[in-house]
Amino acid sequence: MTDSLLRRTHHVLSPVQPRELDAALELCAADPVANVVPAMHVERAHASGMIPSGLWALRRRSGLSRDFTGLVWNSANFAAVLPPIDDAESQAGMRAELARSATSRLTRPAALVGEASLTLDLWSRLEPWWGPAREVRPVQLSMAISSPAQRVSDVDTAGLQLEAVRPAIMDDFDALLPACVHMFTGEVGYDPMQHGRNAYVERLRELVRSGKSLLQYGVAEGRRQVVYKAEIGALGGGVAQLQGVWVHPSLRGRALARTGLAATIDLIHATTAPTVSLYVNDYNHAAVKAYEAVGMRQVGVFATVML
Repeated sequence: MTDSLLRRTHHVLSPVQPRELDAALELCAADPVANVVPAMHVERAHASGMIPSGLWALRRRSGLSRDFTGLVWNSANFAAVLPPIDDAESQAGMRAELARSATSRLTRPAALVGEASLTLDLWSRLEPWWGPAREVRPVQLSMAISSPAQRVSDVDTAGLQLEAVRPAIMDDFDALLPACVHMFTGEVGYDPMQHGRNAYVERLRELVRSGKSLLQYGVAEGRRQVVYKAEIGALGGGVAQLQGVWVHPSLRGRALARTGLAATIDLIHATTAPTVSLYVNDYNHAAVKAYEAVGMRQVGVFATVML
């Protein structure tokens, strides 16, 4: 990267304009699994005619023109979509200019999430202003499935009566909330009921109301409880991204995650999206094996930087 590229700004961030939504969708479609979150917000803007404040366009300045080049979603999470560039110096220059513009125009998010090489490169440029990171997860397997889920035959249901996986309703909320809190605390590292309770509870209510929270009850020793749950955390570009896959701690090791996930995948395929995706830490071997057992395959690598 040359000093001249760092000194001159050819690319700048500014709010997305309605005329740019089609180009933004086309850019996201180049990798719909990696770009599901930005695509979701672009699709919502396209359908409603209202562009959210977190949707930003990266534009290249050329004379008096401003050409749409890339896309950034910045709210609780930051995610960028940039076009592939063969020339390494030009690519580095674009990323440097995006980072420079982000530090002056965007609020600091809670996390950066997305395709690993892009996310980690941008973080190296943003860290002096937005750092330090609370945690960096540099290798998260991006997995997806577009075919029917593979059936699982080794589930252990001894002493357990399982109900079908289904969308949660508001009557399930009180039983669902502790499961979600337990999952979040273990995965993210803090109790959302102690930090940001109102936002967390309202987010879960929104997922339930929109049919994007899925659960399964089981009855053991006369007690009915949530034994499996997952959420559709993002939906865009024909991809439903699962988050928060969880099995009750007392029932782990019985293949309930595999049967619950298989049912979840088939339900989403039938009602919501042709592709189901998720991303998982590479060191979570048990989860990776469960996802592979139902037919999910790695399609890329994500990274998450938690601030």
